[in-house]
Amino acid sequence: MGDPAGIGPEIAVKSAEYFIKINTPIKPVIFGSFEHIDYVLKSIIKKDVPINLISRDSFLEYFYKNTHINVIDLSSKSYQSVKYGEINPKYAKDAESFISAAVDFSLDGRISGFATAPINKEMMIKGGAKFGGHTELLGHLTSSKDFAMLFYSKKLITVLATIHIPLFMVSKSITRGSLKNIIKISIDSIINDFGIKNPKVAVLGLNPHAGENGKIGVEEKEIISPVIMEFKNNGFFVEGPFPSDSFFAKIYKDYDLIVSMYHDQALIPFKLLSFDKGVNVTIGLKIVRTSPVHGTAYDIAGKNIADYSSMKESIKLAYEISKNRNRLK
Repeated sequence: MGDPAGIGPEIAVKSAEYFIKINTPIKPVIFGSFEHIDYVLKSIIKKDVPINLISRDSFLEYFYKNTHINVIDLSSKSYQSVKYGEINPKYAKDAESFISAAVDFSLDGRISGFATAPINKEMMIKGGAKFGGHTELLGHLTSSKDFAMLFYSKKLITVLATIHIPLFMVSKSITRGSLKNIIKISIDSIINDFGIKNPKVAVLGLNPHAGENGKIGVEEKEIISPVIMEFKNNGFFVEGPFPSDSFFAKIYKDYDLIVSMYHDQALIPFKLLSFDKGVNVTIGLKIVRTSPVHGTAYDIAGKNIADYSSMKESIKLAYEISKNRNRLK
């Protein structure tokens, strides 16, 4: 459900309603507050769709109702005081517990995967949550050391070599070991999660013009190029480092996966091409987790104008990834 003051509950309900209306094997369950979901459905979206409350400890498949919006209530407090569009720190630990429960259900095999609605980092930290963001929390909950953020759309797939860190820390955070690890995780995911057997991988440079052979930066020469060569020598189709400005003009279409050095290098072209239907995937985990590429959108929360396209695509992709993984078992 995500942050109760953002658009998360709205897009979760709209997505659930979408899937119960069409003929699909996807059976969505919302982890969150029954009280808040009921309010969003009746007072915000104003739809007359029945809600089915499922106990956390019950047999999920037996109590699931195909014609209802199914909710597992995990709230510890009332949601009547939620103020849309504002930071509400007292709900941070509940938001964290919704995520934790989805992880537990995934690890136990009770669900195939899940899509998380947006949370606000400031809200989470002020409210005493262990982590401000999903990715770090999921790594902790699954005891995963090696994981990464991948962004998927039909137009572009890119993965981040560094995640949410200040720009001045990017260079020192990229080492041969870390970059090698990210590329390996990414190739494994493209093969196993997305079913692309021999992926073509492009690696971007860090500096303008990919460093111009060391004239305006040495990271390409000393770190990125040697790692690329190592993958090539082991039979992988990995090329680069490419200057990111000219690369995204046209060349990106020739590759299955693009390894980007930092957040905005990847997300600016990705969102330009795929904002409404883009999906964030945490790769390298034992479980399947996806999410929309947008945030809590406080400015439009509670107004019934949120576009749920990215959430819908996130749920679809979680299903496809779990299906691909099951084929390998």
